[in-house]
Amino acid sequence: MYRPSGIIASLVTHFTPAGAIDRGGIVKTVDVLARRGVHGVCICGGTGEALSLTDEEHAAAVEAAVEGAAGRCGVVAGALYLDPARIAAAGRAAARGGADAVMIIAPYFVRPSADDIYEHVARLTDLVELPLILFNSPSRAGLDMDARLLVRIATQLPKVVGVKEASGNLAKFARVVRESPSDFRMLQGLDDLVLPALALGGAGALITLGAVIPGTFVRLFEAVNKNDLAAARVLQLAALPVIDAVYETPNPSGTKRLLDLLGRPGGPVRPPLRTMRPGQDEHLTRLLPIIEQLEPEAVHGRVAGSRR
Repeated sequence: MYRPSGIIASLVTHFTPAGAIDRGGIVKTVDVLARRGVHGVCICGGTGEALSLTDEEHAAAVEAAVEGAAGRCGVVAGALYLDPARIAAAGRAAARGGADAVMIIAPYFVRPSADDIYEHVARLTDLVELPLILFNSPSRAGLDMDARLLVRIATQLPKVVGVKEASGNLAKFARVVRESPSDFRMLQGLDDLVLPALALGGAGALITLGAVIPGTFVRLFEAVNKNDLAAARVLQLAALPVIDAVYETPNPSGTKRLLDLLGRPGGPVRPPLRTMRPGQDEHLTRLLPIIEQLEPEAVHGRVAGSRR
């Protein structure tokens, strides 16, 4: 069974100027990330505008990510829906497309209890063929799963192989690591907390910046594995200006614009988000020399007018 670990890049979903899925852009992006050493990618996750996609677009995006990976890294397919039937359909499509796991989120808007969430996840283990990764994102789901619930899921639902923990609560992260089975994988979901999460026994991170400056986070992960915390600390701190600037605007608007500025596939976002235009991106253009110094391989050629 797939066990997520290492740096898993949370992908944007590339669209053409006309608004269609840019399949070629997804394949190219994943190919580049695999060559840069990421351990996995997540398509149609929190960065991927997943709720704006039709079922057909979702399946096409997963297939493109699997093609780009070509067996060199794992592929996680998001299924961040509320309806179990739609999650099951997305899971079947992900399995057909060759994905390794499906990421789900606690039911949002309906304000479920801990027992409701547990039974929802248990139901999905029967409905979805692939292993499941649970996404704890209070900012997106409107609720924060506590350590007791996460440990209950980890110990009683073996098909749930890990959690993307994006609450920022490192004390909770540590407790789940301590009390869960040894093969249960805790993944940090916040780019600025990768180092402390790994130091506490986390298995890796599933993060947006893993798709922007992948080499930086791969080196950070490798440094921790070598017990070189000094080197890992330098990398985590060096990434902070990039993290802060990208999240000044709703994700993935800033991420896509930064990718465009770096000469890599980015593209427009879909409503209700707004595509960032030249003149709105000063905070991102200021990052270019920082990224060139931190990770020259991340720059594939700047767009016209980005040198300031």
